[in-house]
Amino acid sequence: MREGPKTDARVLPADGQEWPLVRERLQALRDLDVSPELGRLNIYCHQGTEQLATVRDEAARVFAHSNAFLSKYLDGSRQVESEVRRMVVEILRGGPDAQTFLTTGGTESIFCAIHAAREWSRVERPTPGVPEVILPYSGHAAFDKACHYLGMKIVRVPVRPDYRADVAAMAAAITPNTVAIVGSAPCWPYGTIDPIPDLAKLALEHNLWMHIDACVGGFVNPWLERLGYELPGFDFRVPGVRSMSADLHKHGYAAKPCSTVTFSSRELERYHFVPVDNWPDGEYKTTGFVGSRPMSSVATAWAVLQVLGEQGYLDLTRRCMETKAALVRGIESIADFRCLDNDSTMVYFRSESLDMLTVIGGMADRGYFPFGVFNPVMLQLVAEPVEPAVIDSYLRDLRQVADGVADGTITSTSIARYS
Repeated sequence: MREGPKTDARVLPADGQEWPLVRERLQALRDLDVSPELGRLNIYCHQGTEQLATVRDEAARVFAHSNAFLSKYLDGSRQVESEVRRMVVEILRGGPDAQTFLTTGGTESIFCAIHAAREWSRVERPTPGVPEVILPYSGHAAFDKACHYLGMKIVRVPVRPDYRADVAAMAAAITPNTVAIVGSAPCWPYGTIDPIPDLAKLALEHNLWMHIDACVGGFVNPWLERLGYELPGFDFRVPGVRSMSADLHKHGYAAKPCSTVTFSSRELERYHFVPVDNWPDGEYKTTGFVGSRPMSSVATAWAVLQVLGEQGYLDLTRRCMETKAALVRGIESIADFRCLDNDSTMVYFRSESLDMLTVIGGMADRGYFPFGVFNPVMLQLVAEPVEPAVIDSYLRDLRQVADGVADGTITSTSIARYS
């Protein structure tokens, strides 16, 4: 056999290198990413303030080498995690019987909730065929992943013209195989909160598991409500809600990865666990899908919750909405951009005359990492409590891109490189 050219494909160095050199190379690689300055309203969102950045960094170092999988055996880690769980239940209005578990992100939280719904249905609502989960077209892709892994069928239903769940259409989609209904508070693609009370009522009428995906809004909706914003029902105060997913690493301002899945009662909690004892090491029981998980991110959640308290979250939420208002005013003063009315801190906008993929590409070429929605095509921002200069810089670049797209000097659709 003829041998190909010999190359040294090793990545691991033969000899160790000094940390200062390694650190310099690591920083150079980090600098290749989108800059924190340009990414503050999208890829590096949910940073909060400089003080919170320091809190996260220092809290993470305290538990840098700790494994949250072992927290039930370690006095300090157990107390940190327990206090976070109790604070989450309070924020989500879970009541004295609700149970929260910490996970590595919204995908795992959603997986755990759908798994519990499947296990519950086997006892309370057996199906003649493959169990089905009904959710709006706007529901997160993680539900598809969960159903794929769990051998379930996902049923997506078109949304109303206002991008909220169509309750009548979801009711019509119910079959003997349906086990769960999902609503978002809010959904990621549009920032709209589904009519959760109506969906939960539907779930009660048909004896279905009702899950609220509040990964985006779980730790901002309560403060928006207290600031006077009118929101539909979004938490465990709504009768019929059995589970919620909510990300602490979003508006909870914890370090990634840190999310939660909460069940309305201890009775439902039992469908969450997958205890294993038929192996040499005895009982193996995790609080989510994964085994080892970082205690460092749990520590940041605890620290941020302690530092902010209710008043701190109210202040940050107020600042986020001030940023949103400034962005909407500025964006709608450019070309014919119009922003989508929604229930969240997120901003979505589009133009009827400009090609939005080219607008997105133009912003990407200026160093931004723009989130985008593709049905319809919109550009998406997350309002952060940033300084006015950050807003002004974004709007200035957006205006230049809009002018360039309009006169044909900008033709890039480089967003494709992020697909």
